[in-house]
Amino acid sequence: MTLPLIVKSKLFWQYQGQLDCCWYLGNGDNTSIAKQDAYIRDMDRFGANTATLNILNEGQSTIFSGEFMASSLHEGKVNSWLNFAARLKNAGKLVVAVYFDGPQIPDSENPAYPYWKFKERIPAFLEMATPPIATVVDGFVFQIESNRGPLNASEINWGVGLIQKYAVRGGVRLPVGTHEQSYRVASNADFLGFETRNHPVTQGDSTSVADMVSDVRGLTDRAGGKCVWVMESNSSEGDQAKKQNRALAALSGVVGVSGPM
Repeated sequence: MTLPLIVKSKLFWQYQGQLDCCWYLGNGDNTSIAKQDAYIRDMDRFGANTATLNILNEGQSTIFSGEFMASSLHEGKVNSWLNFAARLKNAGKLVVAVYFDGPQIPDSENPAYPYWKFKERIPAFLEMATPPIATVVDGFVFQIESNRGPLNASEINWGVGLIQKYAVRGGVRLPVGTHEQSYRVASNADFLGFETRNHPVTQGDSTSVADMVSDVRGLTDRAGGKCVWVMESNSSEGDQAKKQNRALAALSGVVGVSGPM
């Protein structure tokens, strides 16, 4: 197995004067080719080499025409995701597929695309989706903010293991990881995606470099040799974010940061 995740990603970016994030650019309800192309230009501007694209979000993205794993695939949504991933690859970028978002939206709030209540369908979905996606991407993440539920630690390991079974290209298994705002370590993950404890939008700039470094060290010290990708820390593009990212990138065990340097 190789681990091609020596990465500089950029989760947050400015689009038409508004703060946005790249999670849902593949097949989110409000995406477009123009918006996708603007994000590639933003990556180039800041020297980012890796994009993280979510596939299923209960509020705004799905690749199904109806109920999760009980309806046909939505050809337009599937093509939107795959075509954007291909354009990113053609632009020299790494692409990491992020399957599920979290936490679960309660039924009382009428999620647009519920899937967490059909957890028993996840194995069949991963078996169906992972092989074709593996022909395009460089790695996988099982879930965004997996520490916020609805799956426990053993279920996270179960999901990561299912993806690993099928995440193979040319005989080489692609890396599969997690994304958490906690020090929990998924025992079978190939890398640990980390969101720092501060809120990236409201507290990113007010968090000191020393505090952010200490926060990330809290995970690297517990990681048991697993590499850490700081996927979410500060939505800013200013000097404080640059200082934070340079300090995080210098830490032993950190293989990726997100934002300007």
